Amino acid sequence: MTFPQVMTGRAVACARPLPAALIEARAAVFNPLLCQDLNQTARRVLFGILTFLNLARLHKAVFPRRDLLRAESLLNSEPTLYRGLKALEVAGYITRSQERRVHNGEFSLSPITVTKKALSMLGLSGLIHKQRSLKVRDGQYIEHTKPEQSLQNTVQQAEVARQNLAPKDAISSPQTCGIRADESAPVNDIDPHTGLPKDLLRLMALDVSKGAICWLMKQARGAGVRLSHVVATVWHRIRSLRGREVVSYLKFMVHMKMDFAFVAKQCADTAAKEHADTRARAMLESLGERYRGFELVSADGVMLGVFEPSASGLHAIVGARGSIPVNLAFAKQVLAGGLRLRAPQDLYVHAYA
Repeated sequence: MTFPQVMTGRAVACARPLPAALIEARAAVFNPLLCQDLNQTARRVLFGILTFLNLARLHKAVFPRRDLLRAESLLNSEPTLYRGLKALEVAGYITRSQERRVHNGEFSLSPITVTKKALSMLGLSGLIHKQRSLKVRDGQYIEHTKPEQSLQNTVQQAEVARQNLAPKDAISSPQTCGIRADESAPVNDIDPHTGLPKDLLRLMALDVSKGAICWLMKQARGAGVRLSHVVATVWHRIRSLRGREVVSYLKFMVHMKMDFAFVAKQCADTAAKEHADTRARAMLESLGERYRGFELVSADGVMLGVFEPSASGLHAIVGARGSIPVNLAFAKQVLAGGLRLRAPQDLYVHAYA
């Protein structure tokens, strides 16, 4: 570029040695799957802005001349350049402000701030990290060991511990009707007040006495099944019955040839799936405009995109590789801990035109 061209505003684009990341980002600007809310003029202006960014100082300001920015944007006039800047600002890819020159009342500087949305979509947000450097001792594992002791002392200590725990294991639940509450039920699943398994307490709401429940447990044990599995399998049928009707029905069911454990597990899985779907739908309904700009982060801390709400309810995560739909599967991943939304960090790129 010659000096007269610079002075007359007839600057032309010249070959520039750019990093590979910026070359890929400039190519992604014209990808039809990305930046779908931009027209061709806005894409060219964003293409030109990326020319002056520095990967080592993304948050620092750069000062390209307007004629240079127009030339790098492959445009023919400055009014077209301003229309492209306005389109980028409306779409949320950049923000602009006016600054006065030092010791001068004129507005001569127009800073351009590239938002997190544009950086994330073009794959520039995760290039610079602030993790501390690894050291040699970080890879060394220190084994936790106990002081050496004789085998005799170890055996004696184990015997004393077993004797101390024996009375507690022997009395895992109160005795009722001459039998234990349930031989295969864990200690934590026993109600301390009634001595019955917690999943059988709902029978008492059907006017079934404690003695009748113990008698049914004895009948189920004789048939080789668990009363808890039987109740879980037929609960949708007995919840409308009362008293003796419930006892008679359960007495008949425990002697049937059926894999109650398998059916009860299927019922529990179905109930858990319905509960998870309900929580996921409630989470989707809570998402809205207040989460605009929130970052989607994976379990290992990698940023995947930025949350962009929609008035129609079809929200999306805008990332470097395209858009991720915010649907039921997305909500389940967030509730499971595989993904999480976090407030945006103040990490922007400033450019001046």
